[in-house]
Parts: sequence; structure tokens; C-alpha cells
Amino acid sequence: MKIQLVSYLYGLTNGERLKSTVEIMNESMCDLILFSGHTLGSVKDVERLRNRLSNKKVEAIIELKDINSSKLNNCLYHVKNDKVLNLFTNQLFARSSELKNNKELAARLLNELELKRKLKIKWNNLLILQCGELAILKNIQADGNRVEFQLSQDSKLNSGFKKVIKDVDIFLNPMHTPMGNQGKMSRRREFLS
Repeated sequence: MKIQLVSYLYGLTNGERLKSTVEIMNESMCDLILFSGHTLGSVKDVERLRNRLSNKKVEAIIELKDINSSKLNNCLYHVKNDKVLNLFTNQLFARSSELKNNKELAARLLNELELKRKLKIKWNNLLILQCGELAILKNIQADGNRVEFQLSQDSKLNSGFKKVIKDVDIFLNPMHTPMGNQGKMSRRREFLS
């Protein structure tokens, strides 16, 4: 499976993002394009994208920055057969401090992963963790930065996490900004690999 990664320079206008997204998707010859971070900035751009796509072979994961003025942002879409499909999910947290000891938020993310963020593309099972949601994992520094599920002490959540990731072939982690401590992040990515 051929995957193309696209990342935009910070500060591009919504119009520049839309124009580039259309061009990249219509000209790509890969199986999947992963757009990291905010692909589109405006709700109106989703419809504009729908009207300008012509490449029916490529699939893509894109993100809408803001769907409205509330906290509902970083909304995921799956482009397939030149259709822009709303996955009806958005980033739930950005930092490990938001998830630490928050069993309800962890359960909600596991539900989102299982029901809305698993895709099958070219016979591969994919799972999307958005940016800081990689904090669903933690490093145990005293044990060589060994990685485990953030709430591993909760047996129900821990087994739910193992079930969600069991058959995943490829993890996608589109990011908005670089995350700190790349040593720890690298270990988390190795864990998922």
C-alpha cells in the first residue's frame, strides 16, 4: 500500500489549503493520502472540495479545523471514490494530563476508535489517533521508557484498548504541531508498530 503524507506550512489561508488539497488529491497516484493537521479551515471548504474532486482512485484522511464556533473542532473526514465522508468524530484531547485518571474520557476514546476511526483500505485495517491522542499511551521511565496503556490499572479499559488495537495493520497519527520529547514519542510509535 502506497501512503502519501501531506503537511502544510503554518499560516496558509483557507483558500490556499483548499486549492492545494484539491490539486494534491486529483493528481495523486497513491492509495491513501494522510493530511496532517488542519487540512481545511472552513465548513464551506468541505463542500467546495466535494465539488472539485475528480480522482476516484485515491483515498484520503483530512481534517476540518472548526465545524462551528464551539469546542467541536479537528473533525475527521474520509475521502473515498471522490466523495467526502464525515466520520462524525473529532479529537477528544491533546495532552496526557487530560486523560490521566479520567476513565470516562478513555472509554469515550476507545468507543470512538472502535466505531468511527477504524477503516479498511486496500485490505489493510487502519486506526486513526489524532495528534495528542497518542497520550492514550504512557512511558514508564523507571523501566527504560516501556510503553503501556495510560489507564492500564483499570482491567476493563485495558482489555478494551487491547481489543481495539488487536487487528490494526496501520496506525495513522495526523498531528498539528510537533510533540515534545521525541524519545518517548518514538517508543510509543514503536509500541504501536
